[in-house]
Amino acid sequence: MMEYFTNMIFQNICSMMKQSKEMVISFVLLAFLCSCNNNDRLIKEVQALSGRKITFPTGYESLSYHDSLSVDSLLTKDIKMVSYIDDFPCTSCGVKMLHAWIEEVKEIDPEVAYVIVVQTQDKNVLFENIDSMRLPCPLMYYDTSVFDEVNELDVLARNKTFLLNKENRIVLVGEPFGNEKLTQLYKNTIASLREEYAHEE
Repeated sequence: MMEYFTNMIFQNICSMMKQSKEMVISFVLLAFLCSCNNNDRLIKEVQALSGRKITFPTGYESLSYHDSLSVDSLLTKDIKMVSYIDDFPCTSCGVKMLHAWIEEVKEIDPEVAYVIVVQTQDKNVLFENIDSMRLPCPLMYYDTSVFDEVNELDVLARNKTFLLNKENRIVLVGEPFGNEKLTQLYKNTIASLREEYAHEE
C-alpha cells in the first residue's frame, strides 16, 4: 500500500508543481518520506526543515584547489543545492565521496549551484586532499559548528542535503545520491523553480 501511495505521488508531482508553493513543498517532501526507512524520525525532521530559511553565517573560508572557484559566487544563485557535513571520519574518503556527489549533481542539473558546507577541525588534511584530488567545487569551510547551530541541523545525515529556492528556503530535503526517485524529484523541482522565476521576469 505504501509503495502504491509513493508511486501515485511521484507520477503526479509535475502537475502539482503548478499549484501553490506550500502544496508543492508538502507533497514533494511526503513523496520522499514514504520511500524511506526509520520513518518516525525522518518525518519529524523533514517537517521541521520544510520551508525553513537557511542562513550562511559569516566567518567561513572558501577552500578550493583553484582561485577561480569561489563559494561567494554560488551563494548569489537563485537555486542552490546544499550538503552539510559536520565532520569526516576519514578525510581522504570524504573528499572522494564529495567528488562522486558533484558528478551526480551535474547529472541532476549541470547549472545548479552546489554548496558544500564542511565543519572539521582538520583543515590542513582537508585542504591537502582537495588540492591533490582537484575537487571541481569549492567548499564552504567553518572551523566551528556555527552553521549547524544557527540553522538547527541536528538531524540525520541523509537530511543534511536540501534544495533552496531564491529566498534560501528549503523546498526539498534528502540525499539524492544513489536514489533514483529522489534524484528525479530534484530534477522536477529545479525545473519547476526555473519556470516560476522565468515568469516573474
